[in-house]
Amino acid sequence: MHGMPFFTRSLMAALLGLAGLQAALAQDFPTRPVRITVIQAAGSTLDLQARYLAPKLQQSLGQPVLVENSGGAGGVLAMRSVFRTTPPGYNLLLSTNSFVGNLHIFRDPQYRFEDYTLVGVVGLGYFSMMLHSSIPAQTVQEFVAYAKANPGRLNYGSSGPTAGSNILPERLKSAAGLDIVQIPFKGGEPATSALLGGQIQIFFSTVGAVRNRVKNANGLIRAIGVTSDKRSEIMPELQTFKEAGYPTMDVSVWQVLLTASATPRPALLKLQDAMAKVHASPDMKAHLIQTEFEPWAGTLDQFTAVMRAEGQATAEDIRKLKIPLQD
Repeated sequence: MHGMPFFTRSLMAALLGLAGLQAALAQDFPTRPVRITVIQAAGSTLDLQARYLAPKLQQSLGQPVLVENSGGAGGVLAMRSVFRTTPPGYNLLLSTNSFVGNLHIFRDPQYRFEDYTLVGVVGLGYFSMMLHSSIPAQTVQEFVAYAKANPGRLNYGSSGPTAGSNILPERLKSAAGLDIVQIPFKGGEPATSALLGGQIQIFFSTVGAVRNRVKNANGLIRAIGVTSDKRSEIMPELQTFKEAGYPTMDVSVWQVLLTASATPRPALLKLQDAMAKVHASPDMKAHLIQTEFEPWAGTLDQFTAVMRAEGQATAEDIRKLKIPLQD
């Protein structure tokens, strides 16, 4: 360094000092509250997961873990902003499959897959289809027959362009040759309210959420099918869409916790370790069973590959089903 100009030596020393300071701060992480930003509205299944996780993560991290909801636009507004939060690592994104779907449905999503890194996989689940009681169908086949007899008269609720509540009705439309109409909502809760009120007749949601909604609906809605490859343990009376003759409806939903890829590695490892401890607890296993979700048994790298593959499958859905791109 003695042969270097004074300015160069000073700049290098400053950069080394800054790198050392950042490393030290990362080792002490977290030094202030951590926030979980949920891509769905308060009261949604994903929101309930966040509020279950927050106190558990807080125990491991030693700092308050707060929950903030940022619903609407399929979650893309949260996806655009969370990875830009500084310092990185203090704002986590709790998302679903929409994280990869939005990369393909929006002309300019304003984030990249590489902008985020997995902290943990909350769980894997499936969807069920709910109908308003005005639809006289008890099975998938009866629903298809009724919809064919009433073209253009049935509405389905969509909570986002690449959400299961949009992709699944579009797949069923294509497979069964139906004419049903999309009505967009800012989340699952307003869509469910519209279903209860009869403004829409069809809505897809996660199996655990469907069970609770049907139970508390006083007969106003019913469930008729599940998107898993085998019958649900908590609603075994429901046939699978595969049984009904629609194998393309075999679709899972996943919930993941992400952070900015710019998060320093020591801080990232602390977040991942905290999430792993939550997953190892008997409470978490019981919670997942109750909500009809399953734990992910593989590594985070393996699930990252699953997410990439899901994104490509959604891009194919958008093309085949002619789902309009969003601005």
